[in-house]
Amino acid sequence: MKFDDLLETPMPRRAVLLSTGLAAVIAACGSSTTSAPATSPATSPATSPATSPATSPATSPATSPATSPATSPANDAAAPTTATSGSAPGSALTAADFTGTGTCVLAPEKTSGPFPLDEQFDRSDITEGVAGHPLRLGLRVVDASCQPVPNAKVEIWHTDSTGDYSAYIDNGGGKDDGPGTTFCRGTQTVNADGIAEFLTIYPGWYGGRAVHIHLRVHVGNNIALTSQLFFNDDYTATVYAGPAYADNGLPDMLTADDGIAGDAAGEGTILQPAAAETARGTGSIALHNLAIDPAAISSGGPGGGGPGGPPPGGPRPGDTTTTAA
Repeated sequence: MKFDDLLETPMPRRAVLLSTGLAAVIAACGSSTTSAPATSPATSPATSPATSPATSPATSPATSPATSPATSPANDAAAPTTATSGSAPGSALTAADFTGTGTCVLAPEKTSGPFPLDEQFDRSDITEGVAGHPLRLGLRVVDASCQPVPNAKVEIWHTDSTGDYSAYIDNGGGKDDGPGTTFCRGTQTVNADGIAEFLTIYPGWYGGRAVHIHLRVHVGNNIALTSQLFFNDDYTATVYAGPAYADNGLPDMLTADDGIAGDAAGEGTILQPAAAETARGTGSIALHNLAIDPAAISSGGPGGGGPGGPPPGGPRPGDTTTTAA
């Protein structure tokens, strides 16, 4: 296993909390030994986000940061505002909705981690009914000149609200559903504007990593990009006040401190969600211009990560699956 894969492998949340508590005890006793406790977001949630469909709606989350001008990447420190772009639930997103979501700077390679799959699940709703804050995610695949990349396919995967990846026993401290599960995984072919859209939930967290979404962009028979997208930490704090997340507390890692994320603000890989209505009720919308080199061949990200595998137990009935090149 590569070094970045070790970083990517979830650390049990209990171990994270225990190690943090031990550091606090040592500090209280006046020991000269220093121990850096796990970092947590400094901003406390001001309002509760909309809850998952299984629970009654709470107060809408603090609205997302105003989008950055098209000449620069989104700024993680921006103050949240309510979404003013994005089509109504059930209406397709258009290129106009992505105005102001950042420049067309080529996205960096990031490790795929230890939990990708070879199979592609052709679906836009990837929730499979798991609890969580509804998230409408729109990704517009463009080249460095901001022109849509035709026929590209966007594949994403991320944890559920408890920090658990589907298909694997990952020991991440969440519910750890394993073989036979495929929640929070899906692939979509872009439309004429280069847009792929997913209905999912806001990802949970596990020890040692900032909140993130994995992605790969397929062009023809090749994978042109392997990367990750991250979230505005202040907005995450408002979402995590909701019932599907509150029991797990706030992440122990800010995006700026995540070694895999690197300079996420400078590289333009931070999503800036905003409160919005979705097909699953009140939640959030996040839109992002994803610039790629269509002729590139992805290395799998720094540290590699190796190929994925088939979902243990096989695909779920009704899913259209193909094998990644």
